[in-house]
Amino acid sequence: MDQKTTLMDVVKLIYKRRKQIIIATSIVTILTIIIMLMMPDYFKATTVFYAASPDLSKPDPLGNTSVQKKYYGDKKDIDRLLTIANSNNIKDYLINKFDLYDHYDIDSTKKYSKFKIRKKLDNLFEVKKNDKDAIELSIEDKDKNLAAVMSNDAREKIKTDIHNIVKNIQRSEIEKYSLKIKDKNQKLKILNDSIELIKTKYSIYDPATQNETLTEQLTSTKGKLRFLKSKLDVVIKDRYVKRDSISLLKANIAGNESKLLELDSLIKIFNKGSSMLSPLVNQKSQFIEQMSLDNEKLNQLNAIYNSDFKVLHVVEKAEVPLRKYRPKRSLYVIGAFLLSLFFSILIILIMEESKKIKWD
Repeated sequence: MDQKTTLMDVVKLIYKRRKQIIIATSIVTILTIIIMLMMPDYFKATTVFYAASPDLSKPDPLGNTSVQKKYYGDKKDIDRLLTIANSNNIKDYLINKFDLYDHYDIDSTKKYSKFKIRKKLDNLFEVKKNDKDAIELSIEDKDKNLAAVMSNDAREKIKTDIHNIVKNIQRSEIEKYSLKIKDKNQKLKILNDSIELIKTKYSIYDPATQNETLTEQLTSTKGKLRFLKSKLDVVIKDRYVKRDSISLLKANIAGNESKLLELDSLIKIFNKGSSMLSPLVNQKSQFIEQMSLDNEKLNQLNAIYNSDFKVLHVVEKAEVPLRKYRPKRSLYVIGAFLLSLFFSILIILIMEESKKIKWD
């Protein structure tokens, strides 16, 4: 019974003070409506894009290696893109290009004006990753056309900044390979000079052919010398052979022996030179092979550097919004009405209860 009586008392009290409640609620609601009508409309334009894989800005692997390129960036690439998108560099670009000091009515000559303009833009600028791993860049503005233009320009500026960062990395790689090739050219020149010096000193012109020729001459001379000596042994035993023939045969043997000694000397010199020349020639071949790969790599780097590789994939350009984004006036008015009604009743109840308290 007590609970029913209390509830009835509350209802009676509300009914009794209904005029005050209606007046208070109406005043708050009307003031809220007036304030809401005075607030400007803001339009939100959004552009959507994906981070591109760094593979698109790298040359293909050398050789026969087949590597599948990725076209979309992973989590790290998305994080890097978000970092660049949220940088002051992007905001300052928008501030300068669209004269936002004047647009937001901020005096650029005053202290902390740069802080204020960035903070203002921060409140209207949003870059986030959605549930599909795409990047959503949104800008709010009272001018719906400007909101769309700024959003698209911000995306293009992000694209340019990433492009420049990658270009700088590529330029560094190109310089590195150019220096590497230059250094190898110098070493190759020294190597060629050393090879020519050894060839001149040891009379080497064609190692493979020369070795074969000397070996054949040595074998032929030895064979001929054996034959002549055998013939001399037979001729000496023959008493009918003239001494002139024997002398001629001996002279021929002496000539071949001299030739054999000369060939032995030439072969020793050739072998000594060849032993020094062979490692240098092998080293030269390796140098040329490596330089060929380096030159091919450099050509690929230059080709990529001069190409317009993708750093992001645009899914949706920002369009001029058809409806305002905020404020949600009806929600504010309904909220103000309910809050004013609640507090009006609460104040009346408190005032009524305070009358029952006996103050000593």
